[in-house]
Amino acid sequence: MATGSSSSTKGYGEEVEELLNRLDLHEDDGDDFVWEEVPELQGVQAKWLAIAKVHTNKGFSPSALYSDMRSAWNPAKAVRWRLIDSNLFTVQFGCLGDWNTAMMNGPWLFRNQAVMMMEYDGFTNPGSIVLDKVAVWARILRLPHNYLNEVVIKGMCRKIGQILEVQTQLPAGYVGAFCQG
Repeated sequence: MATGSSSSTKGYGEEVEELLNRLDLHEDDGDDFVWEEVPELQGVQAKWLAIAKVHTNKGFSPSALYSDMRSAWNPAKAVRWRLIDSNLFTVQFGCLGDWNTAMMNGPWLFRNQAVMMMEYDGFTNPGSIVLDKVAVWARILRLPHNYLNEVVIKGMCRKIGQILEVQTQLPAGYVGAFCQG
C-alpha cells in the first residue's frame, strides 16, 4: 500500500477506524436527515429467466443470435435479451411454455457453436456463473435386453459425463430399438 506523504496518497495506509474518527460526527448531525421508506420494486418480476453463453471466441452480432434463437424456439410471447458481456446474455421469456422449450429442448447451436443455457435467479452476478456444460441426448442402439437396467446403463455411460436421466422404455408413440439418457 502507498504510504507516501503527498496529499494524493494520504489516507491509503490508515485503518477504517481512524478514518471514521476523522469524520467528526456528532449525535445531532443526524437530525437533518430524512429517512424515506424503501419503495417496493414494481414492474417485471424475474420469472422465466435464463442465462446464456455462446461458446465462441469469434465476434458475432447479438441481433443475429436473437434472430436465430427466435426461429429455433418459435416463442408464443416476447423474449427479452440483455447483453452482459461479449458472449454472455440474460434471457427473459414471456411465458413458462417458452422457457421450457428453450431450457429442455436443446442443445442449441448458433453458427455451429454451442449456446449453453442455465436457469438464472436474477440476483447472482452473471459473470460468476460457469457455463461450460451442454446437456445432450445419447442413444445406445440395439442394446441387449439384459442390459436394459438403469444402473448398467449409467455404468456404461459414465465416461460421457454426468447422467441426468435414463430412459429404458420409450414414451408413448416412439418406436425403436434403443435406450436414451
